[in-house]
Amino acid sequence: MIRVYKITFLFIMMSVIFHTHPVFAQSNILNIRHWAAPDHTRVVIDVSDDVSYTVEEADKKLFIDLKETRVGEDFPHEFILNKPGIDKIMIKPLPQGIIRIELSLGENVETKVFKQKKYQDKPDRIVIDIEFPDVEKQESKERKEEKVLRKNKIIVIDPGHGGDDPGAVGKMKTQEKNVVLDISRKLRDILNSKEGYRAFLTRDGDYYVPFKKRLKIAREYGADLFLSIHADAFRLRSARGSSVYCLSLRGASSEAAKLLARNENMADIIGGSPNGENSDESDPIILNMFQTNTINSSRTFGGSVLRHLDRVTQVKFRKVQEAPFIVLKLPEIPSLLVETAYISNPKEEKLLRSGRFQTEIANAIAASVKEFLPVQPVRPPKTPKIVLTKKEDDKKSVYSSDDTDKIKAPQSTNYTIKRGDTLDIIARKHNTKISVLLKLNHMKLDDPLYFGRALKVPAPEKEISDEKRAVELKVSNGGEKSPPPAPLPGTGVYMVKRGDTLDKIAKKNNTTIGVLLRLNKMKLQEPLYVGKKLKLPRTEANAGEAEKAAGKKSKTYVYRVKKGDTLDKIARRCNTSVSELRRLNKIRRNDVLYVDQKLRLPPS
Repeated sequence: MIRVYKITFLFIMMSVIFHTHPVFAQSNILNIRHWAAPDHTRVVIDVSDDVSYTVEEADKKLFIDLKETRVGEDFPHEFILNKPGIDKIMIKPLPQGIIRIELSLGENVETKVFKQKKYQDKPDRIVIDIEFPDVEKQESKERKEEKVLRKNKIIVIDPGHGGDDPGAVGKMKTQEKNVVLDISRKLRDILNSKEGYRAFLTRDGDYYVPFKKRLKIAREYGADLFLSIHADAFRLRSARGSSVYCLSLRGASSEAAKLLARNENMADIIGGSPNGENSDESDPIILNMFQTNTINSSRTFGGSVLRHLDRVTQVKFRKVQEAPFIVLKLPEIPSLLVETAYISNPKEEKLLRSGRFQTEIANAIAASVKEFLPVQPVRPPKTPKIVLTKKEDDKKSVYSSDDTDKIKAPQSTNYTIKRGDTLDIIARKHNTKISVLLKLNHMKLDDPLYFGRALKVPAPEKEISDEKRAVELKVSNGGEKSPPPAPLPGTGVYMVKRGDTLDKIAKKNNTTIGVLLRLNKMKLQEPLYVGKKLKLPRTEANAGEAEKAAGKKSKTYVYRVKKGDTLDKIARRCNTSVSELRRLNKIRRNDVLYVDQKLRLPPS
């Protein structure tokens, strides 16, 4: 009996060991995903359970051997990526339950492989980052150069989430990462259209940027303001409204702010940052040194943002909320996190998908920036003395600029003041300046305007015939024959119609609001009058007509993409707009530029 008992016990123990052997606890490969950023490409392997692996790199190939892993029969064994730094991924089963992931790499890349544990709806993951150190160095250099030049007020805009972290998701499957990127791009373009401001994004595509990198970008630019743009969510679909948050070092101002900060601070873990849990590395001593001034400035700026948002949408909290957001821990830079609307609310989700609402939100925030960071108007240089020569009996008469006023005084006519008129409106109606009106009427800037009063305005200039212009040019050139001046290159003319807005005119003529404002020396708030003539950038169509009339053939130029290039940089370098580059090259918003890629440029 004792011998039988021993044999039975041994058999049970062997069965337990056999059934708990790792061979039977295999992990499955669930999915392979990838994103491309300007300075790296990320590949993510989703697995059903935690898995051990080995990494080897040789001959521009990266081998990752997953132990005790299997792959389904229907799962693809080859992925053609053609992304920056990586061409394709091969999956090869090896003996002893090993699956080899083979990545074909490009030139001048560095690789980083790490694991991420299950979190919320994310499975266990193996993350491979293919990094481009040359691109990162170039981008960092350009940011630091912008900081040194300091020609403009610099605003860094941070679209929340991205890549593997979609953020909140609405009932219509709207993802927070996409709508906040759209709003951020609009805000950047609006600010860049204003004189004295320069705005930059922490990301300009669907990829994740770790907290440390976002803060580093702001510091390298020497930002005057940092704005993190988000869309809120809550389990109750009735929750709605915009809200504004600043940093707190002593806890949250409310339980809602505390929960929001906790969720947002998990973004590094969801997005796949290798040190997500340790992103908060700000020195508490430095933070305490700066906290009073910077946080108070952030709170003041936040109040301005709330006031402007209240004009375009419902505001949830009337006061700026406070919470310990990691992404706002910039001790020297006023920083805000703006929750634009509730993506979990069906009505506000529809608004967030609307381009019009996105523009309204962007305009409201831009107005707050202008209010908080006013730009001093640049004083024009003093007018130099003008020397005029008059040919009479070979004698020269010299006059100073003061004498020229006596020679040719500006002609004027009368204008009757109407209800609602201001000096600014009257000046624009008559294509003149407020200072000219004040001088003509011996007025001061704060003098009241009375309804029905006659006001002197400059008389409209008479059109000059080509023959007369040619004679005047001949005289001014000392008798030498000169052709009449040609129209400014690269521009056309558009007559404003009823119902027109700058946005409609820009879309109709394949350009941007910023380009129209710059060409016409306008501000965004200026009203459009029916019949007003606007200069337009020359498009491919009217450029061809103009060159055809001049007896030339229309040319299309080609630009070859370099390391560190973005559409925004190329557009500024080539004196065009991002929308024009996208249209000519059929580039979608999420498309990535590759080194040596050829881009068509508009003729100019």
